[in-house]
Amino acid sequence: MSERKARQRLGLCLLEGVRLVESAQAAGLALDPILYAPERLAATAAGRALRKRLEHLAEAEEVADGVFRALSDTVTSQGVVAAAPIPPPLPLLAEGPVLVLDAIADPGNAGTIIRSAHAAGAAGVVALRGTADLWAPRTLRAAMGSHFQVPLQVNLDWEQLAAALHPRPLLIAAARGGPFYWDVDLRGPIAIVIGSEARGASSAAQAAASSSICIPMAAGAESLNAAAAAAILLFEAVRQRGSPWQPAP
Repeated sequence: MSERKARQRLGLCLLEGVRLVESAQAAGLALDPILYAPERLAATAAGRALRKRLEHLAEAEEVADGVFRALSDTVTSQGVVAAAPIPPPLPLLAEGPVLVLDAIADPGNAGTIIRSAHAAGAAGVVALRGTADLWAPRTLRAAMGSHFQVPLQVNLDWEQLAAALHPRPLLIAAARGGPFYWDVDLRGPIAIVIGSEARGASSAAQAAASSSICIPMAAGAESLNAAAAAAILLFEAVRQRGSPWQPAP
């Protein structure tokens, strides 16, 4: 399940780490199997609490540390991995921005964008064909459990995207050209294209978009990281709508 073709064929993804496993369980996913190394889980309070729960699950199995090292996809694993069914695509929410990932190649960036979308109360994240797999292990780890909180649609072509977004206007995040993002009305249901880290938005995105929005940068700066650009625009939309959340006491 570390390979995209295997995930698509089996309809399963690989979760690694205490936070991911707990988030998937809280979302009601049936994890099977769950493999854990007790001595690794014992390193943290959260790990110890999870271990106590796993000891009573028939689908959970304790494995030796050497076996676990062979299973793990990380250098310093927390000590638990699980197979989870990939949830079906969920309808986009009626309110808030939708992020459209256009050939985002880095799984870490894709996962960070999903995490930011969750934090900002986005209406969903759509990955066009050519974007990193949203259910890859690196993407899942970067999103820190937000996969189970945000509507996700993957591997869409432009025709499918148009149907999914209708009637939302499509805007392109651009390094140059177009009005500054604080001058654009982001309060309504909109969709924002976040383009390739190396090449920006594709020609297809530019043809489909109604306009672009610019994040200004200092002279000599080439571009922003895709995940950073997405976070800026998401939270500008939150600011314009008026945050429904209160600061923690």
